[in-house]
Amino acid sequence: MPSKFVHRLAGLCLASAAALAGAAELAGTHRLVLANAAGERIDIGTVTFRSAGTERWRFDIKLDDARFEERFLAMRPFKCLTGPSQQICWFPYGEEREITRDDLVPLEYALLFLHKKPASVNIDAKNGVYYKLRWSAAGARSALEGTLWDADYTPIIVPEGGDRRRPVTADYLFAADPGSHWLPQLLIE
Repeated sequence: MPSKFVHRLAGLCLASAAALAGAAELAGTHRLVLANAAGERIDIGTVTFRSAGTERWRFDIKLDDARFEERFLAMRPFKCLTGPSQQICWFPYGEEREITRDDLVPLEYALLFLHKKPASVNIDAKNGVYYKLRWSAAGARSALEGTLWDADYTPIIVPEGGDRRRPVTADYLFAADPGSHWLPQLLIE
């Protein structure tokens, strides 16, 4: 009878193979969807991936402007989605437009958001919404899934040295309570 170790190893191999298969199918145009546990799903645009070599892809994001309201906050325009108790505003950062099998951070930075109360005219860098991406499991309908983290984007707003390409380090990410956010899940389908 096989040991527990053999079963775990087999499970890890299957999960890795499924993730690699999902990665191989990434090229093309995929929908960007924000969702919540209540079943609400908002299709916010598309991301198009083009192969850039072995397990590397360039990407372009196109938001569906009809879904967003233009808001002028903190002396700049934002594209915002308004929910019953929260408004989230797109706050893309960085110029990297290539991901690899093991580095999804450039896409995470292109999909940064800030949240605020719908009636508020102010936006605070400490109210960041960061979706940490991972490859979807086998059989999932999405290619990539984003798990919500609360974030402090102060190092983007007020840079103080360090890596300006990727300033939001683990020190600025905090475990989020999905129940306290309107759309805690990001799907790339």
